Amino acid sequence: MSDKRRNEGFGMERCLITGCEGFIGSYLAELLLDKGLLVYGTTYGSTENIDHLKDKITLLKCDMRDRKRVEDVVNLVEPDFVFHLAAQSSVEASWENPADTLGTNVLGTFYLLDSIRRADIDPLVEVVGSSAEYGFICRDELPMKEDLVFRPTSIYAVSKGCCSMLGYFHWKAHDMRIIRVRPFNMTGPRKTHDACSDFCRGIVDIERGVRKVLEVGNLKTIRDFTDGRDAVKALWLLAQKGKAGDAYNLCSCKSYRIGEILDMLITLSKRKIRVRQVPKRMRPFDDPIYLDDNSKLIKLGWRPEIPMEKTLTDMLDYWRKTL
Repeated sequence: MSDKRRNEGFGMERCLITGCEGFIGSYLAELLLDKGLLVYGTTYGSTENIDHLKDKITLLKCDMRDRKRVEDVVNLVEPDFVFHLAAQSSVEASWENPADTLGTNVLGTFYLLDSIRRADIDPLVEVVGSSAEYGFICRDELPMKEDLVFRPTSIYAVSKGCCSMLGYFHWKAHDMRIIRVRPFNMTGPRKTHDACSDFCRGIVDIERGVRKVLEVGNLKTIRDFTDGRDAVKALWLLAQKGKAGDAYNLCSCKSYRIGEILDMLITLSKRKIRVRQVPKRMRPFDDPIYLDDNSKLIKLGWRPEIPMEKTLTDMLDYWRKTL
């Protein structure tokens, strides 16, 4: 045991959250603190989501593309649990800057896992990927199970598929305790740059008189949504009961057409909302339908608890306060 381990938090388990400032990372940090764990988090951008936790956790600036910095963080923390959330997570941005997406997501994941291996420690590691890894799905493959072949339809999906394979490789080749998690659409207060948050922010702008029309893209796609506050409970459960080497879908198994989500939000609005579909909001390719299978996670004891209506109400209230 290192001198640092003896002197700081002896007897307390230590958790490292990469991308701690993000939507999921911030809720996970809150949950782990409630569990009585020592929490360390890497940050890259704004820390607004975790400013209220700064006196309770240790934050470490880290660009996942910087191999030496990633190694230094691992050696400093010597974690018992690692939740790897840091990523370039925008599908749209991956079309605009594919090299940055691959560098951050693929090389960043390799640097992290390789640093853990070289540090001669044995933490439980969760490599958090994405349902985008599955890509194009045939209807006879629904609902989607974890053993589906990857057919990625964006550079973001390619990068996350590579992360999953890196996790599998390090488990198989180096006997590391790695669990791969594939969240579907995680949303809720603090979330940015997804359909739900874009709709909410646009509606609040209309309520404030900042804009007159809500511009939207494809409303026909079908997606599974899980509240991020439920999702982090699943991540912690997997850290306790998940099987190393396995992959787990993290989803609610409740799917909505994007247009249905918009209709729900419009009914919650304080003003009449005009909607206009515009080409600039369309992606080059949209996977049309995602119907999933979360049975492996359910068998461990997890259940989503927050209904979609509550999630959307809280998101609108969040943006009303934030904007």
